[in-house]
Amino acid sequence: MNNFQTILVAVFLAFFVFAVMIFSGLIKIGEPKANTATPVGKVVIWGTFPTSTDFSKVFQDKNSETPDLTISYIRKDAEDYTDDLIQAFASDTGPDLFFITPDMAQKFGEFIYKVPYTSYAEKTYKDAFIDGASVYLTKEGVLGFPLVVDPMVLYYNKDIFANEGLVSPPEYWDELYTLSDVFTEKRDDGTILQSMIALGRYDNIKHSKDILATLLLQNGNNIVAPNETGGYISILNDNTSRLVVPPVEQILSFFIEFSNPSNDVYSWNRSLPNSFDMFTSGKLVMYLGRASELFNIEKTNPNLSFDVTDMLQTRASKTKRTYGDIYAVAVNKKSKNITASFGVASLMTNGDMAKDLSIALSLPPASKALLKDKPENPYIFTFFNSSIITRTWLDPDKQKSDTVFNELIQNIISNRLSVSDAVTKAHGQLEFLNVK
Repeated sequence: MNNFQTILVAVFLAFFVFAVMIFSGLIKIGEPKANTATPVGKVVIWGTFPTSTDFSKVFQDKNSETPDLTISYIRKDAEDYTDDLIQAFASDTGPDLFFITPDMAQKFGEFIYKVPYTSYAEKTYKDAFIDGASVYLTKEGVLGFPLVVDPMVLYYNKDIFANEGLVSPPEYWDELYTLSDVFTEKRDDGTILQSMIALGRYDNIKHSKDILATLLLQNGNNIVAPNETGGYISILNDNTSRLVVPPVEQILSFFIEFSNPSNDVYSWNRSLPNSFDMFTSGKLVMYLGRASELFNIEKTNPNLSFDVTDMLQTRASKTKRTYGDIYAVAVNKKSKNITASFGVASLMTNGDMAKDLSIALSLPPASKALLKDKPENPYIFTFFNSSIITRTWLDPDKQKSDTVFNELIQNIISNRLSVSDAVTKAHGQLEFLNVK
């Protein structure tokens, strides 16, 4: 063996031993200050975040700072993202890192390297990230490194509030009962000219499933729960408190009130435009939407006078909650540079790089340390507060569960099924989606 071959073998063995030490837990990759070495090599990341100038610059700056490290971000269309990933993993051409949301956890679990708690202590993870990020903790280890949060918030029309002599938006859901007469305007024939809020239907309400998830999570229902085989079971009809009317039935009864013409809070029907369009046209007083929609609202109607505040809460609960997507970075277990991939994932979700990515995306970070430093921008300030109280659920299949919830609402408002029977059917459908 010549000198070149000897050196090559020595280098290969060194990297192999280093990787084995990480996987075995001898080197802690998640402990603060425990892994200060800069990752080297090329790391490819896939995601659906737009490649804006600011977002791309974060990776470019990191590449400039670390000549031995090259980070490449490839944007994928949201509609094709999961299919592209599945095909890539099937042909061993997948990225080293890829962004995931909780609804991808089950579908892509077999492709993700789950970091064992011997390498990244569960306590360290929980201390570092918001409580809602615990959705990425499994029996085997950490599934994803949380980066940013896209919470549900309440947008409201400031001019309409001011016209009615109101200086602040409601804090609780039950306040809607007293505000309906103030804000909802109708013709004598019942035609809605201005709506207080979009609730009660599914098809023409943007984020209808997210709104229902918010109500469920605020009432202590996580929709699904882990089972003994590594899968999940539906707990949609959970009634551990043994109430006469189960919580989910109370939530659904409240929700559909707003689409019932015989109710005082009637403010929405199927003839109205999509709730986003209604709000941006100035005819919807309050809009339940995502933090990520801020700039789209401004772009759609630059003259709209609006503000944003925390999601409406349940008065009986002492704990604030909202629903949201928690974006995380997952490591491809077949990455050709898995050591550097872990290093980059750590850089992206902690410290300066995590802060820069959060700013570039205009979304609040998942890092508790970064959330302590509240921004001056009033919109982003609200998003930071909402990030802290964000919870989510392990949606087994985003599209199929969307169909389940749509049918659930339709079964109730059309009187095809009672609320109880509609819940029972939806529970069974979710249970089927969660089979593993």
